[in-house]
Amino acid sequence: DRIYLSTYMGDDKAYARNEDFYISDNTRYDYEDEFGLKWGNITTAFRWNHVFTPKIFSNITATYSRYQFDIFQNYYSKTTTPNEPVVEDFGKTRYYSGIHDLALKSDFEFTPHVDHQLRAGASAIHHTFNPGILAYTSSDDADTTLGSSKTRGLELATYFEDDWTISRAIRVNAGVHFSAFNVENTWYQRAQPRINARYLFDNGLALKASYATMAQFIHLLTNSGIGLPTDLWVPATRNIKPQYSSQVALGVAKNITQKYEVSVEAYYKDMANLIEYSEGASYLDPQRDWQDKVATGDGVSYGMELLIQKKTGKFSGWVGYTLSRTERTFPTLNFGNTYPYKYDRRHDLSLVGIYKIRDNFEVSGSWVYGTGNAVSLPEERYAGPVGSYTDSNGQTGLFFFDDLLYYPSRNNYRMRAYHRLDLSVSRTKKTRWGQQTWSFGTYNTYSRANPFFMDIGYDRNGNKKFKQYSLFPIIPSVRYNFEF
Repeated sequence: DRIYLSTYMGDDKAYARNEDFYISDNTRYDYEDEFGLKWGNITTAFRWNHVFTPKIFSNITATYSRYQFDIFQNYYSKTTTPNEPVVEDFGKTRYYSGIHDLALKSDFEFTPHVDHQLRAGASAIHHTFNPGILAYTSSDDADTTLGSSKTRGLELATYFEDDWTISRAIRVNAGVHFSAFNVENTWYQRAQPRINARYLFDNGLALKASYATMAQFIHLLTNSGIGLPTDLWVPATRNIKPQYSSQVALGVAKNITQKYEVSVEAYYKDMANLIEYSEGASYLDPQRDWQDKVATGDGVSYGMELLIQKKTGKFSGWVGYTLSRTERTFPTLNFGNTYPYKYDRRHDLSLVGIYKIRDNFEVSGSWVYGTGNAVSLPEERYAGPVGSYTDSNGQTGLFFFDDLLYYPSRNNYRMRAYHRLDLSVSRTKKTRWGQQTWSFGTYNTYSRANPFFMDIGYDRNGNKKFKQYSLFPIIPSVRYNFEF
């Protein structure tokens, strides 16, 4: 028997802050504003491993996890006029969502032969979803909280899997995963068969094929327009069905001598019951439930992956390239026309190299490139009314004209491509008590300003323009590791 306890806590914050002032007619106006995102996880797992016999063992795992996602915007202003009281004003807006999970899982493995493994297990997860709450406070004593109510769901699953090396040439992994989800007194069930097979030819060429069906009871609801990226996780409900998908893949791999391996794989995946925000809808409308702001449609993803790897020698590394396409089709969005998904990445390239100068001293580097995310950008703007009035004679009219934006289609533009270079140097030394390693590196070595999101800003002449926000410049790092 062995028991394991692990925990992880992490929080991130990405924000932009502006502070400035100006003076007019002996009055000073100070102001500052801040907006951004916060997200974080807490997860804890307790696992009990029990060996019944040399051929049978089990793992029983209990976990707790919490994910929270916050969008915030704060402002503060101060007006200072000689011989008059200082006037202060502030406002705080926060939109947050999250998921809390309690889970219990059991897995069993039976190995009747070194070339044959049987696996089975079951799990139960209790989800608590907080789809979105908007809270607002201000200096005039306003304190408002609006949003969707919490949703609780129970997810049950069981599986059986057979991993069998039938001969030197043939290996098959086949199984079935059955899952069920209960939410709002509604049950969803799905059997999901999977199979993966490999055939090895005498010349070292391997042919691989797989087919898998999947069901997912949690949806990713993301905005595709400008502004802060809001990726919210929401559950299947009585009105919103789970996502279903099936995927087929076919690939070949070849060892060239003992040093090199080349593999090529093609895949096709279709998806049903996907959700997106309806036209004009966003998370900034808490008086409507999120289920009333989404549309349902289908999607496909397909592509080809290439990997060339050098596995031995002083210099090792690999080149990986993926050419892919991910699209969505919704009857009520984009005039029913197919459009690229936000995270459609047409080209994805990775170059990795590791050079051992000595057995205890090595340098390494990696360069990654990816097509920019798809984004919906307006192409035209025109004045439009945003209010009305009634005069003393009972006549009505419109006032307060503001810009209305015209979007010709969904995800009609691409952000700039993403690429960066990471470098590191490591030195290992054996000591009396064990082994120590020092590593020095740089993340984003040439300080590429990769896009995080885009918004509409202003130039120095007051004209509107698209503005890109980025996160990380070059970041140096140092690491010390000691093993004993």
